Amino acid sequence: MTATNLKNIITQGNYLIINKNETYLIHQVSNKATLKLGRDVIDLKASIGQPYSSTFKLEPIPEKKRHYTLVICNDNQARNQWATNGCGTDNKLITDDSSSQLLSTDEIIALKESGETGQNIVERLLENSKTFQLKTEYAQEKYLKKKARKYCDFLTIFKPTIRLVTDVLYKQQTIPKTIPIRFDTLAQILCRVNLDPGGKYLLYENGSQGLLQASLLNQLHDDGCLIHIFSSTAEQNALRAVKAMNFSESKMKQMLTVSLYEILNKRNELDIKEEKDEDDVPICSEDKKRKSDEAYIQVKKKHRSITSMDGLNFLKSNKFDGLIVVCREEPTEIVKTFLPYLSLSRPFVVYSAYREILVSLYAEFKTRRDVVFLRLTDSFMRYHQVLPSRTHPDVTMDNGGGYLFSGLFVEGTK
Repeated sequence: MTATNLKNIITQGNYLIINKNETYLIHQVSNKATLKLGRDVIDLKASIGQPYSSTFKLEPIPEKKRHYTLVICNDNQARNQWATNGCGTDNKLITDDSSSQLLSTDEIIALKESGETGQNIVERLLENSKTFQLKTEYAQEKYLKKKARKYCDFLTIFKPTIRLVTDVLYKQQTIPKTIPIRFDTLAQILCRVNLDPGGKYLLYENGSQGLLQASLLNQLHDDGCLIHIFSSTAEQNALRAVKAMNFSESKMKQMLTVSLYEILNKRNELDIKEEKDEDDVPICSEDKKRKSDEAYIQVKKKHRSITSMDGLNFLKSNKFDGLIVVCREEPTEIVKTFLPYLSLSRPFVVYSAYREILVSLYAEFKTRRDVVFLRLTDSFMRYHQVLPSRTHPDVTMDNGGGYLFSGLFVEGTK
């Protein structure tokens, strides 16, 4: 089997995108090859060796409660089709209470534990619902999707792509620990930086779970290079998106990491020296001195372990084709620090979830003579529902995807 074919086959140790009725998650196939979804445990061994985008049915394991194995099937078998037998014109006659479903919770749980398929469970729910036939067509579809998501016994395994990884991470965002970047905003960032597959790029990022790094590495050719600059006060955030893309070792070598502290201080080891005279040093207790020494040692260990000397040397000896700043802190000083590392007429892009931060940055850069073509934009996108005889935006859509400030670095004029 060729290397190209192997990339399209599910293999042990790789990361996957698993879709169970429009619920997506990132999962790595471990040695045990098991997946825990809620209270269910799924054995993934049957999926190893199968092509990506394959659909599987969950078959209960008789001797184990809520344990399932996978059986490959086709898309037609996985497509849920239930007879609705007509619908109502509106929902005004429907009372929202617990009496509309004749099946009790215990009876539904018993059906699930007995090994009844999700298709049959949903059919039983429809048969015992007193209000389903009174619902409108849209309400019926919404009800079926909700029940199918809960009792569905099919799943599809996809090959990780930037679009899928972006969607999964965006839905799993935990503000303020992570930065919510939507796929349309990510596309605009890559477009604004004028990404060249063979170029050299600077990226200051923390909080996006490695989404920017994965996107840039995915587009760079073998002669491209990415310098990832991380905060000097913390370890690198978990590059979850980079891991999920299953990049090769040669691809990962194209990304070099450099501590912000090392860049600002122009030295390779964290060695804090007091410039004040000893007489000026305030007297402190032994307890405070011990805690200060411990904190210094911990910070020193962090920077020694995660700073790439190759990256630092490469940064000092090269000019770059683009700068991207995506961070949770105020970015003004960061952008001003790294602009001189750009070649002339090269773009820079700054992302922030807050408009006020970029407005002040825009106002300050307007007075500079070494930046031109400044733009401050709002990324906005909404899904639309196309229903019988009407179309309207999705009312549950987010109100925005963040803000972008971009421009070109040029030679300053007097």
